[in-house]
Amino acid sequence: MKLTTQQWNTAATYIKTHARPIEQKLFSFYFEEGSKEEAIKELSRFQNRDGGFGHSLEPDFRLDSSSPMATTVGLQHAKDLKLSAEHPIVQKAMSYLQDTYDEEINGWHAVPEEVNLVPHAPWWHFDSEKGHSGVQTTWANPNAEIVGYFHSFCPEHPRLKEWTERAATELNKLSHPIEMHDFLCYDRLLSEVKGETESILYKILSSSVRKTVCTDPSRWNEYVAKPLQIASHPASPFYEALKEEVHMQLNVEIETQHQKGYWQPNWSWFGQYDETWPIAQEEWKGILTLGMLRVFDAYEDVNYK
Repeated sequence: MKLTTQQWNTAATYIKTHARPIEQKLFSFYFEEGSKEEAIKELSRFQNRDGGFGHSLEPDFRLDSSSPMATTVGLQHAKDLKLSAEHPIVQKAMSYLQDTYDEEINGWHAVPEEVNLVPHAPWWHFDSEKGHSGVQTTWANPNAEIVGYFHSFCPEHPRLKEWTERAATELNKLSHPIEMHDFLCYDRLLSEVKGETESILYKILSSSVRKTVCTDPSRWNEYVAKPLQIASHPASPFYEALKEEVHMQLNVEIETQHQKGYWQPNWSWFGQYDETWPIAQEEWKGILTLGMLRVFDAYEDVNYK
């Protein structure tokens, strides 16, 4: 269940030589007592003057201008770096989200229509007739996750109670099994709430988790929800429900690591923007490899019997 020292070192070398500077600085901070400030500095390069994040922070859409979706990725990093609500990066990002709330949809658009003007994966294409991109088939993605950041960083926001109640209502309406991206957004919200709201969300999510997650190892090379996406660390509220599959996947990931050290995306842009997809693919290798090392680090001392 553990990577060999050689496997770990090969992955580390891959990140140091091929990943983006942000993944390199994050790796250094997480594993080599590197500078937190250097990691924060790299994160800030993706933040625009309006406070939102862009510049292909999410590699599958090459938009320099801000989007709520890229901003959620920026705030995921802010949480991992344990930035406070008073940190300028966080304050600007939350201000951007407050400014981009759309009363007509009672939430946020994942990406703006201008995403169609830049290379992007087909699921990010903005449908002007429907008024949203392909990923936004329910309210959950990215709205549930964004509400979680208001709990974390702006708990006194006057509309937070309203938004939280909306999140619970929308979760109740989702068909089962809950789609994996919707589940992940609600999982991030779950980590930020307490009391009755936490109980309500957990009850619904836990009733779907073993149906949302693909428990068949033969399909883990497909684009499915894998156990470690939902339970990326043993403190996950869903670890016990997925315990056997989590440890199976850890073994599979050890076996499927590329000889050059990376883990690679199991998706593509289906022949669109052929000149840009290889760039995004390389960026994803760095992201996924760093993420997988963090997973193995989290499970290092967990004995499974």
